[in-house]
Amino acid sequence: MNAQRWNSRLGFIMAAIASAIGLGNIWRFPYITFENGGGAFLIPYLLAMFTAGIPLMIYEFYLGNKYRYGAPKTFKTINNKFEWLGWFQVIIGVVISVYYMVIIGWSISYFYFLFPVYGAMILNNFLCKIFCSYLTALTILALFNGI
Repeated sequence: MNAQRWNSRLGFIMAAIASAIGLGNIWRFPYITFENGGGAFLIPYLLAMFTAGIPLMIYEFYLGNKYRYGAPKTFKTINNKFEWLGWFQVIIGVVISVYYMVIIGWSISYFYFLFPVYGAMILNNFLCKIFCSYLTALTILALFNGI
């Protein structure tokens, strides 16, 4: 079985940076910084990033490069007792994905209400085209299958 690899080093670095930064650092971090005293909040943030965040990220890259498995199997290979750590990472990934879906839903609804009349018309026409083409495809399938 051949493992998949990145096409370029730059692509890997950009994906790692995007993964590490995340939405929280873009839209929540400035707000929290402002609410908690501005620059003083940066000291514990940078301390946590340099003492825990970056070393754990480097260790995760090392394990992935060494074992070439997913997280659960990698930790099981190290020790059977540690398999739950890999599954914990998988569950956290699912939770973060659900969280991002909520943020994307909010963004779409904000865009919808950005243009009170025209935005609603554009979005309704777009959704109608998708939904109507879906219904048309279902109708054709039903007719040809004798339903």
